[in-house]
Amino acid sequence: MAKQIIYGAIYCGVFFVIVAVIYFLYVKPTPSCFDNIQNQGEEGVDCGGPCAKICTPTNIQPISAVGNIMTFTTNPHRVTFLARVVDANSDFAARSFDYRFDLYDASGSVIQSFSGQSFIYANEVKYLVLPNEDVTSSVSSVTFAAMDPEWAKSSDLGVPPQFVFQNVGTGMVSSGTIGVSGTITNEDASAFDNVTVTAVFKDGAGTPVGASQTELDNVAANGTYNFSVIYPATQNIDLTATEIEAYALRP
Repeated sequence: MAKQIIYGAIYCGVFFVIVAVIYFLYVKPTPSCFDNIQNQGEEGVDCGGPCAKICTPTNIQPISAVGNIMTFTTNPHRVTFLARVVDANSDFAARSFDYRFDLYDASGSVIQSFSGQSFIYANEVKYLVLPNEDVTSSVSSVTFAAMDPEWAKSSDLGVPPQFVFQNVGTGMVSSGTIGVSGTITNEDASAFDNVTVTAVFKDGAGTPVGASQTELDNVAANGTYNFSVIYPATQNIDLTATEIEAYALRP
């Protein structure tokens, strides 16, 4: 009986070793940044350490809109959307995020949605413009939502680039069009593949009455470039109150 117990224990031990070897060599999945397990030196579950995704605190503030979402009718069934959005986090920026404007009718039903993608630095407040979209129904209200941010530490992404505008002026381009033009200088040490110049046209009280944008490609460090943003002529516009901003994502 004692021999049988000893032999049985040995056989069980050998069998366990064989099964363990097979499991670790052929069955056990390779640790990755997508296995929902904190392993391979990760700071959290599938974040930090060797993973590109950073670990964010549970109380991180979402990207949100400041004030009301504004809409401007440029032509029949053509509407421009303007939102002022903020990243209230001082330690985290969003290298990218998706956003959506949802349009509602009087009954509260969503009738159309328009989406886009952008980025935002820590503690930054910026304009988002979707110009001249085709709206086919009567709109009662509009909401804005930011989704799926790719968070980055503010120390990794850095601060917003330094751009300087000069010789900026707003005037009539034609009988039905206004425009703002001037030069923009990149005073940052980095070059940028793309810079978005956003113009917000306002009335005498400082209320936005229109918005548009243009893009500049291959903006070199210390380079100076001409820009022009046009928009359909709008009543009550104050040609001296146009607000100009420039946005670019650091490489």
